[in-house]
Amino acid sequence: MFDYQAKYKRNGTGSHMKTFWLTVLAIILMYAAGLLFFLVMLLPASFIDSGIIILWIFAVGFLFLLAGIFLLYPFSVGVLHYYACTYLGREFGFREAFKVFTNGRYSKVIKLGLLVLVAYFVISFLLGLLMQIILMAINTPLITLAETLEQGSGLSGTQVGLVIGVVLLNFLVVMLSYIPYILIAIYMFLVYMAYVDQPLIPTTDKFKVAWDVMFRSGERIWKLLFSNFLLWLIPLAIYLIFIMAAIMLGIFVNEFAFPILMVTGALLMVAVYAVVMYFMVGSITAYYFKGRDTLDREYRRVHQA
Repeated sequence: MFDYQAKYKRNGTGSHMKTFWLTVLAIILMYAAGLLFFLVMLLPASFIDSGIIILWIFAVGFLFLLAGIFLLYPFSVGVLHYYACTYLGREFGFREAFKVFTNGRYSKVIKLGLLVLVAYFVISFLLGLLMQIILMAINTPLITLAETLEQGSGLSGTQVGLVIGVVLLNFLVVMLSYIPYILIAIYMFLVYMAYVDQPLIPTTDKFKVAWDVMFRSGERIWKLLFSNFLLWLIPLAIYLIFIMAAIMLGIFVNEFAFPILMVTGALLMVAVYAVVMYFMVGSITAYYFKGRDTLDREYRRVHQA
């Protein structure tokens, strides 16, 4: 089940701690930059009592938006170099993430981000519209029942069963509606991995490479989805165990055990979640390179025949 996580773990033997902590360092730097802008934005408000402070906040906020687009976003994409190098067994350092700022790569990552953003909003809008239509069709019987109740008629056993069935169907549809968004997220990750792997090919080709890896390479996307879903449940399960233990000990042993265990569980959940997220990203990295290798072998076989 956890084939892609295991593949990434095997290929990256000896580099996992390095990649993990470099990722943590990169995230800390990005949050520190955001905090710095926030402080610069609000600090003058403590000693300037004037309407001009509004202009200052808007100006600094606009600069932060530009920094996010042209500095933080490319840097976050550059962090994926750590995972690619780990999987491929290449040497790397912290500066590997800054490759995106070199000539020929920077303009492409900005263009790629713009296309990904536009595509995401278009697809999200269409999916949202489709969901509204489906939910409206499902809930039509409830409208009829509501009109029946307004006329003073009671609900029969069949109608009660219908209400329960419609409610459960609504819940099922809402849960299933997350799957397309997860697939979109994986596809966009693969697009960025194609950029990391082949930065100088045309931008539109990166979308094609990601599509082929995801749907034509023969790799099992359902296995990637389900295994990462199970991984994602681990931190939640740990926290649930701590909550239950905190409640029981707080009631039967000592009331101070409740806050102590709750805080401990929250910290442990964050730590486990960080490790889980690391291997989730690693699994998609392995999925990309395994799929690309399969496609490359097929391409060579066809053209050598």
